[in-house]
Amino acid sequence: MASPTLTVRGVELGAGRPEIIVPVAGDDEAALHGHLAAARRAPARIVEWRTDRFARGAGTAEHRAAVLAALPGVREALGQERALLLTLRTSAEGGDREIADEDLAALLIGAIRASAPDGAPLVDLVDVETARDAGAVRAVAEAARARVVAVVGSFHDFAGTPEEARIVEILRGQRALGADLPKVAVTPRDPRDVLALLGASLTVAADAAGPHLAISMGSLGAVSRVAAETFGSAATFASAGEASAPGQLDAEDVSRLLDLLRP
Repeated sequence: MASPTLTVRGVELGAGRPEIIVPVAGDDEAALHGHLAAARRAPARIVEWRTDRFARGAGTAEHRAAVLAALPGVREALGQERALLLTLRTSAEGGDREIADEDLAALLIGAIRASAPDGAPLVDLVDVETARDAGAVRAVAEAARARVVAVVGSFHDFAGTPEEARIVEILRGQRALGADLPKVAVTPRDPRDVLALLGASLTVAADAAGPHLAISMGSLGAVSRVAAETFGSAATFASAGEASAPGQLDAEDVSRLLDLLRP
């Protein structure tokens, strides 16, 4: 039977107050470590490294080598108490890099297999867009399972919000593909779109099959980021400086609101 929670580096997702995830970026290591320093000051126990914004001018193989070379320093900078989520987004997914499915899988699997001196993985979670090639998604999930690294299976819609039943179907399908933490992020055009996202989140939470993330982006959907616990979402994204997605709020503000709005 599936566990209703997921624990990464001592952080339990799916129980109690939702976790705050802070994204960091940077074109080079100096900029990246400046963002990591800001993330360490934020009230967040999970940090997402947006690798699509690192070494932007590099080709695919050169970029992968640069990410893997920088990874030990990122892990060291975060310390042992924060979990590291590694993500690459293409421009179609709101990111800054184009990459073939097999190359994306190679990057994520390389990061999954990278080890600290004691043999432990350097990353705690990796993100893969589940609309990509199913074989690539499964390869990433299998590599992650072998290393006890969690997989965030993502779906983004920057044009609108699918029907509530479709959002439920997407979240359940992501788990079936091997995602430990299914994630949907959609764009509302009116308040009913936000209700559709929140209703789908409640339905999937009732499955008790494991935690998930459900986000309605932009200012209209901001309520989904701070009322995550009420509607069953296990975590929310917030900024410690530059936002990485539409409607992302400051981590300090989100932390206070999560406490104020606890059911």
